[in-house]
Amino acid sequence: MTTGITTGSIQTRTVRIDTDLSRKSGYAVSLDTTDVPVANLLAAATSVPFVLLDGADGSVTPTVGTIVTSGRTKVMLGGTVAPGDKLTATTNGVWIKTTTDTNNYGAIAEEVGATGQMCGVLVAQGMIAA
Repeated sequence: MTTGITTGSIQTRTVRIDTDLSRKSGYAVSLDTTDVPVANLLAAATSVPFVLLDGADGSVTPTVGTIVTSGRTKVMLGGTVAPGDKLTATTNGVWIKTTTDTNNYGAIAEEVGATGQMCGVLVAQGMIAA
């Protein structure tokens, strides 16, 4: 299990991992609709995104990981953001700014950041309404 980066008090939830998320701490994941929540790398703003805190390689044998459900943590960026920007996932699970109507977001940027950087965020789920 890979230890995620936290920057403050957080609440978490244990999830099942059945793909390789071993190097994806700080990436966006969604939960599928199985009885036991399974975290999948998020590829679009159509699902509610969560921050993956602890990932693992469950591609051969399913294992457990941890997502952040509230609090402050860091996320991996796929674009430039500024404080207050609402963040969603792009196709490979990295976080980007969104202002698009009906996009789901899972975090709010608390600092300036750019592609490939970790950025401090407040974990907060919602939907953009234009």
